[in-house]
This record gives sequence, C-alpha cells and structure tokens, in this order.
Amino acid sequence: MKKIYKAHIETANKLSDGEKLTFLTSVLRSLLQTVVVTSFELIRAKTPSDEIDLLEFSNRFRKPVDGLPVEILDNVVPFLREYVAPQLMSGWFEITKVSKTPLNKQLKAWVEFRNKRPGHGVIDDKISSEWAAKTEKIILECLEAFELMLPELNKGNSLKLQDGLGSVNIDTPIVHDSCAIVILNATPKKGIWTLSGQILSYENAKEFTVNLKENNIFCIENLKSPEKYDLSEIISNNKHYSFYHNLPIRQTYTFEGRTEELKTLEEWMEDQDSRYCLVYGDGGYGKTTLVLELLNQFKESHFDFDEPIPEIICFYTAKLTKWTEQGLKHFTGITPAMDECIRELMRCFYTVLPAEWYSVSGKPLIDKAVGVIKANKYSRDDILMVLDNTETLATSAQEVKDLGAFFKLIGKYIGRVIITSRRREFIEATPIPIEGLSEAEAVSLMQRIAKECSASPITQAGEAKLRKVSNQLMRKPILLEALVKYISNSKVGIDAAIDNIFKKNNEELLEFLYEDAWARMGALQKEAFLVLVQVKCPLDNVSISQICQQVGIQTSEFQQSLVETHFANLTDYGRTYSLDIVELANRFFLHQFSKVGSSEQEKIKSLAMNVDNYAIERERIEREYRSDRVDEAFRSEYAKAAKVLYGKGQISEAIEMYELAIEDDPLNSALFDRFAWLLFNKTDKLGCAKAMGEKAIELDPSNCDALVDLALIHYKMGDISGGDQYIEKAHEFGRPESFCLLRKAIARYHKANNLKLHNDSITMLEEASDMLKRAEKTNINADSYSAKNLTNIIKYKGLTASRLKRFEDIKKRYDSDLKRSKTTY
Repeated sequence: MKKIYKAHIETANKLSDGEKLTFLTSVLRSLLQTVVVTSFELIRAKTPSDEIDLLEFSNRFRKPVDGLPVEILDNVVPFLREYVAPQLMSGWFEITKVSKTPLNKQLKAWVEFRNKRPGHGVIDDKISSEWAAKTEKIILECLEAFELMLPELNKGNSLKLQDGLGSVNIDTPIVHDSCAIVILNATPKKGIWTLSGQILSYENAKEFTVNLKENNIFCIENLKSPEKYDLSEIISNNKHYSFYHNLPIRQTYTFEGRTEELKTLEEWMEDQDSRYCLVYGDGGYGKTTLVLELLNQFKESHFDFDEPIPEIICFYTAKLTKWTEQGLKHFTGITPAMDECIRELMRCFYTVLPAEWYSVSGKPLIDKAVGVIKANKYSRDDILMVLDNTETLATSAQEVKDLGAFFKLIGKYIGRVIITSRRREFIEATPIPIEGLSEAEAVSLMQRIAKECSASPITQAGEAKLRKVSNQLMRKPILLEALVKYISNSKVGIDAAIDNIFKKNNEELLEFLYEDAWARMGALQKEAFLVLVQVKCPLDNVSISQICQQVGIQTSEFQQSLVETHFANLTDYGRTYSLDIVELANRFFLHQFSKVGSSEQEKIKSLAMNVDNYAIERERIEREYRSDRVDEAFRSEYAKAAKVLYGKGQISEAIEMYELAIEDDPLNSALFDRFAWLLFNKTDKLGCAKAMGEKAIELDPSNCDALVDLALIHYKMGDISGGDQYIEKAHEFGRPESFCLLRKAIARYHKANNLKLHNDSITMLEEASDMLKRAEKTNINADSYSAKNLTNIIKYKGLTASRLKRFEDIKKRYDSDLKRSKTTY
C-alpha cells in the first residue's frame, strides 16, 4: 500500500497548489485511517484482551473525523510498542533524522489548520502553496514511520501485515477495487455491519458500501466495556450534555413515516409536567421501533430540549419468565417481573447487583432505589424509564389495575416513564396510538424494501396499484414486508401473491411465512431452531452462541435465518441482544419437532440439556468469581461512591473515595484489594498498589483475588520471584494450576525483553514456554474461564516462540561475528 500512496503523491504534484492541497488532504486522511484500522487489528491479534479499553475510540471511529486518528494513535502507539515491537512507528513521539518535529505534533498542527482555514475560513494562494508543501512532507514522513503498519496487497485484494509483525491478516476492507479508500462511516443494520467509503482517486472518487464480518473492529468483543450502561455525549441548544443509557440500537434502517407520532413523543419529552407516555397499538405496527428511533435520534443530538435533560435512560423489556439458579420460573403476578425494571436501573450504579436487591420487591424496592438515586445526586427529573411490551405482565382485569398502580409509583418516585403496550394500560398518560401507515408511507416503505430485495413487480408497479395493495394489507408494516419478500423469493406477480396470502386468516398468514422461511433453511439451521424451543434458559447472545456450537453451525448463519422472518422479537443492545420467540412460531417449531423421528428427538433434547447445563454452570461461576468479592468490597457508602466514580472515568475522585472508605472500613480485605487493583491498572502508583495489596493479605491471608492481584503487581515491578510467591499461594487457595502457570509465563515473557544479556532472555523465554505447555495440559475444565485461559495460553505460546526464535537468531549472529573476529585476529 505504500506504493499506492506514493503514486497519489506523484499525481498531486501535477496539480495546481489549491488542487494539490485538496487532494493531498484526502490522501493523508486515508493514510491515517488505514493505520488506525491496522492498529486495532494488531491489538486484537497480538495483545492481551483485558489490558486496554478502546471502546470509546471504536465507537467514535464509526464516523471518523480528521482529528480522531491522531488522538487514537497517541493512545495505542505506547501499547503496541509494549506488546508488539519497541520501536514501532518510530518518529510518532520522537525527533528523528528525517524530522526535527514529532509526527503527532505536525499532525495536530495540520488538524488545527484544517478546522481553521478549509473548515471555517478562507484559503488564499499563499496559504495553499505553503500547506500543500507541508502536507506532502507530512505524508512522506508518515509513510516512513508507518511502513510496517501498511499491509501488503495480495491477490483478490486480501491484506496482510508484513512478516515483521507476524503476518497478521487485515479483515477490514481498507482497499476497494485495488485502491486505497476513505472511510465515511460504519453502521449496523439489523445485525449486519456495513462500511461506506469512497475510493481514493483524483479522477473518480466513487462511493461504495460493503459488508463487514460479525466481529469487526467497530464492534470487536475485546473492545467491550464491562459496564452495562454506556456514556453518551450530546449537544442541545448549543450546550454539551452527557447521559448514561442502555438503549438498544435502532430496530430497522428502513424507518418510514410516523412523523406525527415522532412529533408527539418529542413534545412529551419537552413537557416536564407529564410523567407518563403510553405508545400503544397492535403487534407489528412498530411501537418499539418508534420509541427507539426517537431516543437514538436524541442520542445523536438531533433535538434541542430544554433542561432538565435526562441523565440516565433505562430501557427494560418485560418478560414472562426468569432464569434463576433453580431453573426457569414462571411469574404468576406482576410484581416479580416489574421489579426487574427497577433492578435494571440499579445496574447503572452497580456492576454486579448485590444480593439484597433480590430480597425486596414492590414499594420497598422502589424506596431502596430512591435512596441510591439520591445518594448519587440524581433526582426523579434526571431519569427516563422505557418499559417495553408491558402487555405481557398482566392478563386479568385486576392484574392490569395493579400494573397501572406500579407504573404510578415508578413515575412518582423514580423518573419519567415511556410505556409500549398492545393495550391501553390502566394509567393516566399521554397517549400515542400506533396504527397503520398512511398510504404514501406504505407505498414508500414497499418501494424501499423492494429495491433492496430486487422485487421487480413492486418497483415496476404504479403508485395507484401500490396504494390499493397497501390498503388490502391494512397498511401494516409487517404484512407489507411479508408481501414484498414473498414476491422477491417466489418470483410471482403482485396479484398472485395477494391471492395466496388472502386465502388465509392472520394466524394462517404467519404460518405461511414460517413455512416459506422453513423451506429455505438448511438442515443445521432447522436443527438449531428445534433445539432453541427445547431449552429453558433465557435466549440471549450467550445461549444462542452455545446452541449454534452444539449444532455445529456458525452464529452468523443462524442469525441470517432470522433477518427475513418474524420468528422472534430481537432486542439488540449493540454488543449484546436478547431473543423472544413469538408464541405462534414456538408452536410451529414444536409441530416440526413432532414430525422428526424418535432418535432425532432424543438427540435434540440432549443438545438442549447441554445448553441449559452450560447456562447454569456459567451463572454459578460468575457468582463465585465476581459477586461475593464485589459485594464484600463495596458495602460502605464511600466504597459505593468510589465504584460509581470509577465507572464514570473519574479516577482521582475515585481514589479519594477509596481512601475515605478505608478509614470508614479499615478491616475490609476485599476493599483494600479493589483499591490495589485500581491503583495498579489505572495509575502509575505501583508502590501504593503493592502496599494496599499487602494490607489485604494481612487482613485475610486466604483472599485469593488479593493474592493474584499482588502477584501481578510484583510482576509489573519486575519482581518475578515475589510474584511467583503470591501466585503459588493463590493456587493453594483454589486458583487453577493452569491459570497460575499462565500468569507466571506471561510475566517471564515481558521480563525477557528487558534483560541486558541475550542468554538471560533466552533462558527466561524457555521457562515461559515450558510453563505454557504445562498450563495447556492442566487446563482441563469445560467452563468459560478455562476457555479464556486456553485462548491466552495459545496466544502466548505463539508470542513466546516467536520472540525466542528472534533472540536465538540474534545470539547466533553474535556468536558467528565473534568467532569470525577471533579468526581474523
């Protein structure tokens, strides 16, 4: 790719100064974006997944601006030098022979110029000439500094980093039609990620859109935040605000119409005197889609609202069942299920919800939540609750009244409430009825879907014909989509499709849709659905992934079968999702299950049991490894405040709260350990971290987590023997041998790079290699933690072998040179 960029420089030198500056700006933009992409790919392939959090950068890079790549590289270059190559991207921070000014400073000056002159000012001939030359110089210096970060272009446009970095494959499409590109945006549409960009060309910079892999750099798993709530920043009335939320992403990228409904919902958001808003209508009309459309527009600063702006938005989808350690429980009343929406809000303040939150319900639970809200300096005007699908929570008349009373308590004490339901709930609220689309909106929706699905009878039909069809289908989005996709798949005309559909009533229509989709499924996709209706645990990204693993099918292939059907309601939270099978679809799958032979039925039941057992075991491990430790550490108000401040990124304030918490609770071993962890991971105060860790062990010599953290602190300080001492004690108190061997090996891997003598480095790496082999042999459990350990063991085996070979090669060359010099002498 270096040759590609140099060719563009030659093209630019044939242009006038003004044209040259404009084109070289695009070249530099493309070059910086390319290096950010390869940096993310390199971090994913070569570095520990738990030692850098790039979530904010990953999200912002979906719509990159010129200053963002410089900001990202300032953060990742030190990390890459630590874990990949010490001199990688030399010249970014340093003065070199080529340049007397570090590249990052030159690029920051370039960004300031871009914002001041081309962005908001005027460029004259003198400035054009000056900055055309400066930009060319910056690009040439970048090409030298980024040489190893620019991938090699192979046949079929496949990309791979050079051998010096381990021949890492680049999955992100940063080349299109053998040309470099400029990324415009990356977005998820119904679970499918797409990248839009332009070809870097002076003659024809055409736009394009391509699909991305499921685990791409814009949503990569190891860039996930451990927190359930995200922090977003918005601009309203030219003021900057921030708020925490757990909002799912949009449910559709073909949102059509609903102008009046959106306006009414927007007006309700502005009306602070109104505490409740009810969005109601029949299933399939798009109630949840409407609410999420507005809230995502709010998150994108499309509205100017007067203060107070919501500071916390909690989205909760009501469910009829709940998975506990005793198995699947069915709720008989509304209180247990509705209690979950209060607990969902409290997860904004707790990473793991303490046990006492499950021992109360109803009004006492709300009172407890109010205490936490006030303790964190929030009021009921700062919180917006979105309660989705509430019709599932009550059936009888009395239950509906009780449900309305519960809603009233939430609005009175907790925050403002938006409710979506198929019925008019028993509460005074601003009503927003959701009915069929207008004729014009229905026609527009059909045409948009037809264009994407290549349904030519629809695209070729006149507006009068399409209006008639939409009225026959009650202008209901779910039926309009079904018709268009049926025409696309069956290749029949509009009238034939209408005849086939209207031979059936509504329930039969859905059965027809399922049968059509079922017929187009592969054998493994069908088996996955049959297993899915047999499992008892909640259907989320983890259980779906386990089902696919049991069946032997890729998750993306299974999800593909959901995209064009209405088998399930999928709530997409961006990084996670939950799935609710439609009741009719559930019966349909059970009917299909009854058709298969007895031996196949036993197989499917066995696979479902494996999934349920996995879910129970996973929940048990999570409880053992996390809940007890966190509950014990954060039992005082100061400690809870410290945890909230850390979650907000306010590290110095969190440290102050930890110090007060220790004064308030001086005998809490878990608290000292958590403080040591914060100092070790988020500051350079290793000495203080070590002292806190030692105090934790003094208070509780069997604190296994504290022993591990203290071992890691010693390793970070370069004290291998001290770290080994504590990691061995952790093994005595229950940590698996494979985990302890892995941590010892990682410490030696990093230590070897800092030793002066190659022989010492080789010895250290050989010890690490031996420990990793033993760790792999002893890693025999089948839980998720052992799976993560195995992933890291395999990664460090490769890294260690590569580094050991490099040191051995250096030693051979040194011995050869020494022997040659002696012979010459």
